[in-house]
Amino acid sequence: MTAVPNAGPGRPTSVPAEVLRRAAAYPERPAVVDRHGILRYRDLVTGATVLAGALARELPAPAARAAAGHPDAVVAVLQPRTAAAVVGPLAAMFCGAAFLPLDPALPTARIAQILADARCRVAVAAEELVERLPAEVTVVRAGREEHLRLPEPDDLAYLISTSGSTGRPKQVEVTHRSLWRVLSWYAQFFRLAPGVRTAAFAGLAFDAALLDIWAPLIRGATVVLADEEVARDPERIAETLRGVDHSFLSTPLAEQLLRSGVDTGRLRTLATGGDRLRLWPPAGFSAAVHNLYGPTEATILVTATGDLRRHTDRSGPPPIGRAVAGAVVTLDGDGDGEGELVIGGPVLARGYRAAGTETATAFGTGADGVSRHYRTGDICRRDATGELHFVGRVDGQVKIRGQRIELREVESALLDLPGVDQAVAGAVDRAGAPLLVAWVSGPVTPEAVRDGLRDRLPTAMVPHTVDVRDALPLTSNGKLDRAALRADTERRWSAEAVAASPSPPTTATDPAGAAVAEAWRTVLGAPPRPEDDFFLTGGDSLLAVRLTAQLRQGLRIEVRAALLYQHRRYTDYLAAVRALAADEAGAAR
Repeated sequence: MTAVPNAGPGRPTSVPAEVLRRAAAYPERPAVVDRHGILRYRDLVTGATVLAGALARELPAPAARAAAGHPDAVVAVLQPRTAAAVVGPLAAMFCGAAFLPLDPALPTARIAQILADARCRVAVAAEELVERLPAEVTVVRAGREEHLRLPEPDDLAYLISTSGSTGRPKQVEVTHRSLWRVLSWYAQFFRLAPGVRTAAFAGLAFDAALLDIWAPLIRGATVVLADEEVARDPERIAETLRGVDHSFLSTPLAEQLLRSGVDTGRLRTLATGGDRLRLWPPAGFSAAVHNLYGPTEATILVTATGDLRRHTDRSGPPPIGRAVAGAVVTLDGDGDGEGELVIGGPVLARGYRAAGTETATAFGTGADGVSRHYRTGDICRRDATGELHFVGRVDGQVKIRGQRIELREVESALLDLPGVDQAVAGAVDRAGAPLLVAWVSGPVTPEAVRDGLRDRLPTAMVPHTVDVRDALPLTSNGKLDRAALRADTERRWSAEAVAASPSPPTTATDPAGAAVAEAWRTVLGAPPRPEDDFFLTGGDSLLAVRLTAQLRQGLRIEVRAALLYQHRRYTDYLAAVRALAADEAGAAR
């Protein structure tokens, strides 16, 4: 195995350097457990150094990169949820490059756009995903010779794509110094160490996955990497949690777990973040629950709470906590304890790649001309104990299902569609959850609009509902009246809910058929049609969970959320549930 270079006394360490140290100390310990088996620390490092050798031969020389105005090398990683998704980024860091994780679920055009904006021409990809990459991108396979060059603290560690106000995604650049600061705090706070098992559920292209994967690995712990089906099924998530010590869950999944009352077994600490947490953990919940907050531009997280089970004042939603990992947080407001959250300190990202103007706008400089700060656009307040609470947004961003969505980017994509004359996007609450809605005018249909957006935007940014109108309303000063559109949609949905209760009669007379029709109507807000595709008529992963839970409770059968992904069309799903109900009834006789 590759020898560990001497970092030197007092020299700041980094993720790749610390993984090397752990591999030298515990070569046979399990580093990653995936659906294929166990990858030990020794094999993780060996695989990464060999792949780094192949990458080093393909990446432009530093002088050539500097001459082109982009001194930092970037390697894209397009892998499924297996250990290969860990080896790839480590290999990039071992050859002095930054890694850019890509989500295989993204449209091909979106992947090409991200790569172009990142100035990335080299990638590591699974064989079955290579065709998703543009032809000009070189896909690197494992080589024969090892390569290792540990990064300096101010070298670029990774890029993460985030929504942009100009209608294009932006690539946030984060250095090794900032990444190490946050991960080492996280690992210490949650007591990650050899023998500790952590579960990883976050999407690999989201920065929360860095907490899932690299914080455990820099401390010699074991990462249990859930595959795609497990990561979207609450029952299987709970089953996985029972066999680990720690995990991070996105806010919607954490809320689902807290509501369920399931036994979490071995789990001792649970971190959550990504959206506004609305639930407190039950008093008897077996694991400590900590709420985290932080934008991508500030290296994943900047605040954290203590154990929420110990909070006695539960008069409102849980707080987002206090500053951590050296972050400096202030409120820019009118002095009443509420204002826009402004972040400073060593956790700040370098900026946006190849976007000097946007970087200068988002990352301001202090009066001393040296210190930097980032304006989050989040309105927060500080309570009497010093803890921060999220209040709302000051701009056009919303969070839906835990994902930050720039409404202007959705609107830009809408206006690019043939036939769309005007477009507005917004979030409207239905049954206590925000849904993304688009209002458009022009000779188009809702189906054509959604189909067009699927080729341009991630699934989370495709509106649940498209409302086509003859014209969009204007305010008295000639601006699009967004408030009127939201209010009109809320009134219409409320009227539809009243009209649909009691439930409209269904043609199904058997218990399974009636239950499926009722659950579909309850979750999506409209009676099903035979050809309806759940995920094309407003459904998503969390609504699939709600539908499944309703069926499980009503029919008393063991139906899983995965069944809806296998049978998306209503008639197919209905047949599958009927068959499952019949099988369980037969087994009970």
